[in-house]
Amino acid sequence: MNPKDITSKNLGRRTALPNATVVRVAGPEDLLAYIPYRLGFEPAESVVAVSLTGPRQRVGLVARVDIDDLRLRRPDEPDGPDGAATARWLTDHVVADGADRAVVVLYTASDATAPYGPPRRAAEVLRARLERRLPGVEVWLVAPTGFRALDCTDPACCPLGGRPLGALKSSRVAAHMVLDGRTVARTREERYALRPAPEVARTRARRAAARWSDTHRRLLNGTRFPDGCAPIDRAVQVRVAVPDDRAAPVEEAMPVEEAMPVEEAVPVEAAQAVRAQQALAEWGAESLGVWRTTVRGAAGAGPGQPVVLSPVDLGKIGAALADTPVRDAVLLSLAPGTEETALRTARREMDGDTDTATGTVMARIVDPEQGVPPDEEITRPARAVLEAVVTHVPRNRRAPAYLLLALIAWWHGDGGLAAERVSDALGVDPDYRLALLLRGAIVGGVPPGWVRRDRAAFHDGQEPEDAAAV
Repeated sequence: MNPKDITSKNLGRRTALPNATVVRVAGPEDLLAYIPYRLGFEPAESVVAVSLTGPRQRVGLVARVDIDDLRLRRPDEPDGPDGAATARWLTDHVVADGADRAVVVLYTASDATAPYGPPRRAAEVLRARLERRLPGVEVWLVAPTGFRALDCTDPACCPLGGRPLGALKSSRVAAHMVLDGRTVARTREERYALRPAPEVARTRARRAAARWSDTHRRLLNGTRFPDGCAPIDRAVQVRVAVPDDRAAPVEEAMPVEEAMPVEEAVPVEAAQAVRAQQALAEWGAESLGVWRTTVRGAAGAGPGQPVVLSPVDLGKIGAALADTPVRDAVLLSLAPGTEETALRTARREMDGDTDTATGTVMARIVDPEQGVPPDEEITRPARAVLEAVVTHVPRNRRAPAYLLLALIAWWHGDGGLAAERVSDALGVDPDYRLALLLRGAIVGGVPPGWVRRDRAAFHDGQEPEDAAAV
């Protein structure tokens, strides 16, 4: 697979985005135990590249691809996987992460000792490419029978079946992840699956979304002007009294009827358009209000408790997110202290101050100088609501929610989930501009601003004290 040809169908299979957790490994057990927690699922028939940095071997980037993605292209398969390009893509990202050395981990249930078998050849293709930039690449094998160094021939160190997998589950890294509340799904599909809501709930949400969308459409059409100056139909007019500013000299006698206001013609549609614009602003404000109320409800659920949300409200949110100002207002609400800016955005009250405030919020996400980590107290319930929207509304309404879920995951440094959700968004709307921009950042291995800043500080020898080894 050529990284330049990544599509919405295959983007989720590969990611090169660093995670927020700082991990230093004391041995292979620590590293191998950490990888599934980092990915969120147990890899299967996969090759994983890991960058290690500094004298204490800080784990940086963790990138996974399918074994088949590293298969060398054959002359009779011009459109088949391009393993050389994939290996080059992975190597570039490992090097860009500032790695001092790299480790390759092969996950397979097949016989990896067969020199010409697909698993072994995939690992060798990646190792050969990494060796050009980072000599001394180790390759580890994780199989159902155990784990071992792929090149180790000492049966005392690496028995043929490998060391027991139980050693990974009992490592200090695994213990830390469990205490931190991290879990590992059995499969990639399970990790990313969003199961549909019950049919009754989906029906209520669909009807609410249709009604809310119809209201928005009527209001939006009521504010459209073909030339920007007048309503579509300018035939009907009314007489509206306005003051006459033609003041007469004091010494002149002015008839009583001339002192009265004169009438000027004003189109009925112009007045209607003003009212429609006000109503559209209120629609945006009410949509944001439904979002905020629903998020508060999700935030009120205790740990481990199910989040019960109104299908009607979820349908309204799903419809409202199709309106760009409302979607942007929801995006702004993911950062603290943005209540007023988000409301003005939802109401379409854009001005210089709103633009400045919006730029400040976006800088918190993307700028390496101003970037800050996401506030889990805000993003956790927001993610729960967005996932509920996706599981309740029809597929053709899901792209904005998928996009926001991808942005939240990217901000948290979860590249795999970000890639999956942006792939979902583009699967609904292949031309979704913001999703295309985010996909570019993911494919390019561009992390959020706070990750870039912390990574640069680490490489400059300014690693924060609280970045303790795990």
